[in-house]
Amino acid sequence: MNVTSASNGSDIANSADVMNSPGNDAAAIKNEFMTLMIAQIKNQDPTNPIDGTEYVTQLAQFSQVESLEQMRANQSSQMVMMENLGIVQSANLVGKNAMVPASEFSIDDTPLDGKVYLGSAVENLSIDLVDEFGDVVHTIELGSQEAGDTAFTIDPAAHGLAPGDYSVVANTTNGEDTATADTFIKAEIEKIHFVSASGMMMAELGNGLGTLSVLEISEVS
Repeated sequence: MNVTSASNGSDIANSADVMNSPGNDAAAIKNEFMTLMIAQIKNQDPTNPIDGTEYVTQLAQFSQVESLEQMRANQSSQMVMMENLGIVQSANLVGKNAMVPASEFSIDDTPLDGKVYLGSAVENLSIDLVDEFGDVVHTIELGSQEAGDTAFTIDPAAHGLAPGDYSVVANTTNGEDTATADTFIKAEIEKIHFVSASGMMMAELGNGLGTLSVLEISEVS
């Protein structure tokens, strides 16, 4: 059966579907084009042949798609390389201490370091250590502080803390105004793992701080 000019036009329109069909890589797209072009040439109406410029146009379109597919494949390879590099680099963090945002922690008999971030100077800064029952068992008085980071240490022996779970609350005072500030706790990085679904590198920390993104680590020592 001969293919008329009208049917040839339909084949040309369908070339877009060939280009966009799922699963086609650059080689498959090129083969699809060659097959389509040969079929058009063999079945064209001799009395009304297809304009050669149509083949040129189609070839240009398929070349563009082939280039885009190659770029996509290269980008995927680069992403895999970056992920692997990130895993290797992050693995070096295991065993080190990380300062992370935290308000809850667990402690044994080993002192635990932390810090408070202040957006502005305060007349007085105090840190309440609260047990699992919600009772304030000790308050660390730090007095007036300038804006920035203020370090503190939670010492179980000095503060009379039994091993267990606690929370920390940083209270600030300026005249009659009171507020709370962000707190950070330092703990050992016990494990690093990569979450493929989110593309996020996660760190598992000791002292009950749990798992969080490595991007939340403010400092490592």
